[in-house]
Amino acid sequence: MLALWMGSAWAISGPWVVGERQLNVYTGVDAQRLERLQVKGEGGPDVIDVGEGLSTLGFKGIVTLGVASRFDLEAEIPWYRTIANRPDSALCDALGLKACDTTQGLGVISVRGKLLVLDQIAGAPVTASVLGTGRIGMFTHPTRARITNLGEGTQDLGLGVSVGRDGVVGGQGFFSTYADLGFRYRFPNTRSYPNLQGDRTVPGEEYFGNAELIVSPRLRYGFGALVAGFWRPRGVDFLDLDLTDPDRLAALRVANVRAGGTLIVRAEKGFSASLQVQHTVYASNNPYVTVVTAGVSFQGSLRKD
Repeated sequence: MLALWMGSAWAISGPWVVGERQLNVYTGVDAQRLERLQVKGEGGPDVIDVGEGLSTLGFKGIVTLGVASRFDLEAEIPWYRTIANRPDSALCDALGLKACDTTQGLGVISVRGKLLVLDQIAGAPVTASVLGTGRIGMFTHPTRARITNLGEGTQDLGLGVSVGRDGVVGGQGFFSTYADLGFRYRFPNTRSYPNLQGDRTVPGEEYFGNAELIVSPRLRYGFGALVAGFWRPRGVDFLDLDLTDPDRLAALRVANVRAGGTLIVRAEKGFSASLQVQHTVYASNNPYVTVVTAGVSFQGSLRKD
């Protein structure tokens, strides 16, 4: 439980579970800024400026419930509004299909199950869990062709593993660190996207991973570093897209890695607040984005006693 309380406030991060009939609730605000696209393909520049950028403001709620002593269920529901700061830019005109129209509404909803398989408390060298995730993106289907979209209009299923460790630093401090690695199967929007060789199904499967280290010199506050990324190896490059097809962005072969830092302040009675900043450090056929997230969470028991 100490490792859970020390983790990022935006969800139950890492392999740790909350415990039977325990509850964690998070509400937060995201602010994102996109300024350029790193692209690949035959001819043209490697970087494309997106007018004066895209701006996103979002809200999300995450609820984690301890169904059993070693099994959690978690649900995340986001809402976003994305605008192009210059919808009359040359890129917006070139992309067509209302690429830079303002988009707002529900984002991709996710449901995750986490099963604890190794536990430091029971004498294992690390804590480890198996993760199963389902994401629902049907709400984003009508606007999937836009660069202001909130998703690619698909559903997917994922499997992953999470491994972590926590312990004491000095006499009064603590640390927790973990890494996740997984795979997502994307249910296709189409099986006949043009310009693809061989399998013409889009979007393709994805691989994802993230890692975080939180150090707390005192129990009431902590700080740390994080890195997160994903890779979709099958698809076409941005400059080779069929721009008339609404599934053009789902057809991209993409990669993105973001790095950043986290600050956590813990209050009484299970409340905590967090501030997180991330920035893209590598992108392929994907944007460079700065993300600032602030939120509060509460963790408590459903037991009457």
